[in-house]
Amino acid sequence: MGYRLPATENTAARKGAGRQKSTVLGLLLSIPDQRTSQTAEVPMRVLHGATDAARERDVLLHVEYTTVSAASSIASFQDLPSSLRKKIVSGALLLGEMSSQAISLISEKKPCVRLMNHDLGSSLDIVGQDDRTAVRELVMRLKDLGHRNIGYYCRNPKASYALSRFSGYVETLALTGLPYDPKATVNIWEYSAETALNAVLESVQNGVTAWICSHDDCGYELVNFLRKQGVQVPRDVSICGFDHLPVPRGMPVLTTINWPLEDIAAAGIGMLLRRINEPARAPAQLQFGGRIVDGESVGPVRSC
Repeated sequence: MGYRLPATENTAARKGAGRQKSTVLGLLLSIPDQRTSQTAEVPMRVLHGATDAARERDVLLHVEYTTVSAASSIASFQDLPSSLRKKIVSGALLLGEMSSQAISLISEKKPCVRLMNHDLGSSLDIVGQDDRTAVRELVMRLKDLGHRNIGYYCRNPKASYALSRFSGYVETLALTGLPYDPKATVNIWEYSAETALNAVLESVQNGVTAWICSHDDCGYELVNFLRKQGVQVPRDVSICGFDHLPVPRGMPVLTTINWPLEDIAAAGIGMLLRRINEPARAPAQLQFGGRIVDGESVGPVRSC
């Protein structure tokens, strides 16, 4: 059935080893090419949680870093980081944007657990965040403040988190009876690139009073752009984000969702160890809820 008994001191001794060898787990972090304090926040918190969990379980953690561009260029097994090509690493946690080919190459050789991403066509174990519930809480918060026309803005429509949050946004609008306007969903069906922000401004002029952004970076980008157009946040427009990133200088604190990233990483370590010991087990998914962090970017609808 594919089940392997966990190694013990006795089994190690029967093989002639003096003591049981420590299990080594890999953590592959794919980070943006342009690094900022914002882009480092999530990987560092994940690393913290994974390190603590590995120490509690008496396993070793080997960390590899790569950039998004480098990860997207992986075309063969030889392109993988050397530690993932060696037998010393028993399995790997994968975090960040990676091509389906890279994920396939790694998972063919090692048991893997994906953190916070849902990859098209992948059947890996996943530990991540409950985007649908988080979006629902944001929409309900905005609705309680009188907002009825709520838009959705993202920068990278291919990112799985952007799409899962968008699906939660549409679902919540349907459940609450709020109107859905395709023109108020920017960079989803058609990638607008440099015209995306102008599309947001046009929607604001047409009555959209609040925006849910797929990521805090997108939210701060929106705040900065609207300010330059004379639109005040939150007096004229309310803006929400995700991931509770550091606040850029001169920006209002964004109302956002804070995820328990350390707990997600720790659960990933546990799931990976289980996958190593039970390779034939069906793929599983585990989602963690987030909490709203109130900021300065959300307010009641401005009365005319």
